[in-house]
Amino acid sequence: MKILEPVSFFVVRGRYLILAAVLIIFILSVMSAKNITLNQGYDTYFSEDYKEYQQYVLFSKNFGGGVASVYVFIKGEDVVNYNTYEFALKVADEVSKVDGIGRVKSPAHTVVNVLGYLPPDENLIKQISYQYSSFYLPKKSLMLMEFEVTADEAKYESIAKQIEKKISEIDKPPGIVVDATGNPMIRYQVSESIGGSMKTMGAVAVVLMIITLVIVFRGVVELKRYLLLPLLISILTFSIAYGLMPVFGIPLTEVTNAIAPILIGLSIEYAAQFMGRYEEERRKGQSPAVSAVKSIKSVGLALSLAMITTVIGFLSMIFSGVPALGWFGFVSATGLVVAFLLSVTFLPAVLIVTDRKERKKREEEKFALTERALDIAALVSARHNKALLLMALAITSVGFYGYSKVPLETDFLKYIPQDLPAIRKFNELQDLVGSQDRIIAVFQTDGIDSSTVSRFEDLAAYVTNSEQNIVDYSSLGKLISMNFGDLPETDSELEKSMERLSPERVARYASGYSYAVYFTVAPMDWLEFRDLYERVFREMKFFGIEYPFYLTGDVVLKMFVADLIINGQNRMTLASYALVFTLLMFVYRSPRKSIVPVLPITFAIVVTGGLMYVLGYSRTLVTASLNSLTIGLGIDFSIHVMERYFEERRRGHTPEKAVEITVTNIGKPILTSGLTMAGGFAAMLASPFPIMSDFGAVSLIAILLSLISALTIVPAFLVLTDNLNSSIRNRKNKISSSSET
Repeated sequence: MKILEPVSFFVVRGRYLILAAVLIIFILSVMSAKNITLNQGYDTYFSEDYKEYQQYVLFSKNFGGGVASVYVFIKGEDVVNYNTYEFALKVADEVSKVDGIGRVKSPAHTVVNVLGYLPPDENLIKQISYQYSSFYLPKKSLMLMEFEVTADEAKYESIAKQIEKKISEIDKPPGIVVDATGNPMIRYQVSESIGGSMKTMGAVAVVLMIITLVIVFRGVVELKRYLLLPLLISILTFSIAYGLMPVFGIPLTEVTNAIAPILIGLSIEYAAQFMGRYEEERRKGQSPAVSAVKSIKSVGLALSLAMITTVIGFLSMIFSGVPALGWFGFVSATGLVVAFLLSVTFLPAVLIVTDRKERKKREEEKFALTERALDIAALVSARHNKALLLMALAITSVGFYGYSKVPLETDFLKYIPQDLPAIRKFNELQDLVGSQDRIIAVFQTDGIDSSTVSRFEDLAAYVTNSEQNIVDYSSLGKLISMNFGDLPETDSELEKSMERLSPERVARYASGYSYAVYFTVAPMDWLEFRDLYERVFREMKFFGIEYPFYLTGDVVLKMFVADLIINGQNRMTLASYALVFTLLMFVYRSPRKSIVPVLPITFAIVVTGGLMYVLGYSRTLVTASLNSLTIGLGIDFSIHVMERYFEERRRGHTPEKAVEITVTNIGKPILTSGLTMAGGFAAMLASPFPIMSDFGAVSLIAILLSLISALTIVPAFLVLTDNLNSSIRNRKNKISSSSET
């Protein structure tokens, strides 16, 4: 690339300027990183213009924050007694002082509502509690308190923090244990875990990088003080990319917290490739400056293409339609551009300034295991290319079956750490009280009168009776009937009934001209729920309801996230393939050179999917990006192999000899970059977030498969096509000679 010539000239002449500029940028990045914000929830999954998400936002706004609740567990040997109930009332008084907390439900409140006071007679307490509030007393050793949250999601973490503090400050009766759960509590504890998860993964990634560099890279560099220089590039890259997040308005989420191990692992590749070629030139007796210039020019094209294709893979995540994935892809792509620039400017500048020791002209240090593996790869690829490619095709065919069977996980609670106290209690709550999933039907009426309420009661009863997976419903009409016996027949009766109810209870179902009915649904997977959702929509249309309406709720949004995962993965994959192939065609002007890097990536994608099915991994919001990520990452290895192969062919070597030289000379730098890249993703196995640890595991598989296929399938295909081209040319020459004769 012609642009690399002025770059190399600038590096030699402006090396001290480069070092100073990078130091200043690093300091500014560290300062900027202090302004990064945390975010989670549906606004990280849906774009602002997503219709169904906007309907959910509208519902939350109109009906006071929706249906979120905080549940407080009060446990003891026997909680149905005066002292415990008095304690529960104190808890309610304190927690109700938190802004955003609405109605409180508990057995203690039920007793007070029935009698007007809390009686000292414990037999009376037990009688009323079990008669009217058995739902909140699943067993005598456990009392549940439900606090309705009327604030929007932005205030959940603040509310949870205040609730946690107030509960801890109240004196508890002897033998009583108190815990809290619910969506606000879970969000608060997840936010606390995100920062710790990033630090853990980053630390593990650094340790793995050091181990990998010491084991693999020591055969590449002669001066051991340069052994960890690629790691310096990685740390600088991550620091700068992390510091840019607040500048671009990108928050830290369950997804973007993975950039630490990924960038630390990926950034090493460019530095490893450059240093591998730099050491090769130094051993030829070249000066540091000349070696740096030649290295920039010789590996610059391969590094540029590798960087651009990887950036394409990450940027294709924008096509997913999921903001969190788009942010993750954008930050990762930005980091890779930074890593590339540091590798072709800062790294050679450091070497030119500090490298004063002459290299000995010697054979590269050999390590039996690595050398043997590379020799085998070269031998099999060169001499048994047809058999190797047929075997790869067979494995791909088998893997495709598993790839198509990988299940989808849309339960976001399974994405986050399962050992969080709020999660453990929430799982316990679900075991006790069953499903809390609701389809919420929201209607836009001309006004809410007695006939409207009666009409909606008929609709709710019809839909509930029509669908066995709808286990119950709640509505304003049902609330009035449960409290006052019958539905009001006149508007004045309706008005009086609503006045007797608390405003918070009425606001749950009626807001202005909007009316909501809540249908509780049985647990089911997203495909079954999609069918139920569509049937409920049709049932309401068939019933003949005349008002415009929409269906919303947490479980409904989860269904649409599932759509985003499936459709987003397809869009990202197609976009990655199309953009990468177009780029390669533009650069090489050759279909053959454009197809070669794509072959091993397709093998890696399909076989990884097959292994996901065999190993029991599910497709999640993050693993949906695996295809485009594999295209972006794995294609680097193939480009490096292909570039060096054609370089050796231009020197006159046979295809077989070109493969041998290629695999032997760049095998170790590729292994180094591949294993460090794999180490970066392997670091995610240490994450307490299952969504991240699963992503780390399957990404590790994909990278290793990409690495193996680049060192086998790519050279095998190149040798096969070269030999076929030679055979065709020889045949044409023979035909031409025969015709002339």
